[in-house]
Amino acid sequence: MGAIFGSYSNKAPNQYSSGDICSSPPSATSDEIKQPFRFTADSYVNSIGANGSLRATNNYGSMAHPPFHIKEEYTSRFYFPPNYRLDSAKTKEFNLNVFPLNVDIAHGVSYSAWTFDGTVPGPILRARLGDDLLIHVKNSSPDPHSLHFHGTHDPGEDGWEPIPSFGEKTYKIQAGPVGIHPYHCHVPPLTLHTAKGLFGAFIVDPLTPRPPAHEFVLTFSGWDTKNKGKNDFYTWNGVSGLYDRYPMKVPVGEKVRFYVQNLLELEPVFTFHLHAQTFDIIRNLGSTKPDGHSDVVTLGPTERAVIEFTLPKKGRYMFHPHQTHMAENGGMGWIVAI
Repeated sequence: MGAIFGSYSNKAPNQYSSGDICSSPPSATSDEIKQPFRFTADSYVNSIGANGSLRATNNYGSMAHPPFHIKEEYTSRFYFPPNYRLDSAKTKEFNLNVFPLNVDIAHGVSYSAWTFDGTVPGPILRARLGDDLLIHVKNSSPDPHSLHFHGTHDPGEDGWEPIPSFGEKTYKIQAGPVGIHPYHCHVPPLTLHTAKGLFGAFIVDPLTPRPPAHEFVLTFSGWDTKNKGKNDFYTWNGVSGLYDRYPMKVPVGEKVRFYVQNLLELEPVFTFHLHAQTFDIIRNLGSTKPDGHSDVVTLGPTERAVIEFTLPKKGRYMFHPHQTHMAENGGMGWIVAI
């Protein structure tokens, strides 16, 4: 069981007050009890996370854990199986409702967010190159908001103009180019509207389908929970430590495809790093051919990449940002090859 985020106060075992820690303290000798707390690689249970909070009890994982009410089923909306087929309708309609909601981003941490349809990130939209999209947006919020898509579209549908509070608007765009595109609110101050959760992913498939793969959409973001202009929690798909507790599971030797996008505010860059395997990188929009190969890819704000790989042996493959504070405070996860 993960620890509640109480501060470590150098107390002897069994002398913790309410709120310090929910897990049992490690056993210690009488001499050890007399000594002040020291961090060592052999006592990861005592690892100190952001802002000095005690967050980890696992042997190697994220120091921030998901809320206990988040179950593995939560991850299913970010996964598309190899047999997934997009419907053939040339015109696709989507409905998005914007409203404020407290979201649980980590165990014991609730955040007053702005959401598309009550989720952060918002629903994944998916279409085929050239499809006509009608996106009906209802702003059920006391604040003005909008919907801006990256990619190509009519400038009259660009989404920088606010939808007034409790107003509605229908956006009409054509899907393109091929790849993954973020969508987000574009009302000033933009940093605030994006950082509070108004973003999602839009996938444009090529006319000739990509080879079948286990597909995962991964949106990385940060959370300034103390309103100090600095992120202190980090999330894949809106939940800290999500893929630490619920690793992705894929068969050995079958193709895996990640759609990765960076929706961090307040920080200039993050990297995605995969342990024990390398991957093809497709950064160029409109292309399905790799333009790079590595075990790490660097993404600036709203940048994205498609990465493809196979896992040749059974086992646990770690992934995380190579900015250590991001990995330790929610951004570490696992893929399990079975």
